[in-house]
Amino acid sequence: GHKGERGEKGTRGPSGLEGRVGGAGPSGTKGEKGSSGRKGDSGKVGPQGPNGGTGLKGSKGEVGAKGAKGQQTEALNWKQCVWKREDDKDTGLIQECRFKKIHGNSALHVAYGGNLRVYCPGGICCSRWYFTFDNDECTGSMAIDGIVYKIRTNDNPARHRQIEGYCENISAGEVRVGFN
Repeated sequence: GHKGERGEKGTRGPSGLEGRVGGAGPSGTKGEKGSSGRKGDSGKVGPQGPNGGTGLKGSKGEVGAKGAKGQQTEALNWKQCVWKREDDKDTGLIQECRFKKIHGNSALHVAYGGNLRVYCPGGICCSRWYFTFDNDECTGSMAIDGIVYKIRTNDNPARHRQIEGYCENISAGEVRVGFN
């Protein structure tokens, strides 16, 4: 026979069971660029980093301008005082030398180089050797002195010693330098 006429729409049937999730679909097209966000707050200061290595050597600088001509100065005021004692004096003022100091704002350099000893059989001994300037010890910085110390020996050691220093605050003029 012939195909019949289409029938009327029937009533809706009950919902079926839920189906399984299907696979991922293809990626979509790239979206438009978004607007910039606001600037964030400053972060905390980080810890001090290690020192860097030695840098490269710089190039040689230009030659500087010639300096002004200096003033003519007086010759150095230098004196050596030496002596050879024939006695056994080893206490009090040993030797005195006179010196002409030209400037009041300069220091006076003194030095002793020679044998010194301390003698006291079997005991503990200590001797101090020092310079004086017009019978007073140096007060311009500190005293210029040396110590010789010996403990419980019967020897009589005369050994080379060096005592030296600079004394300031001494007026210009004649100065009596003593070694005590």
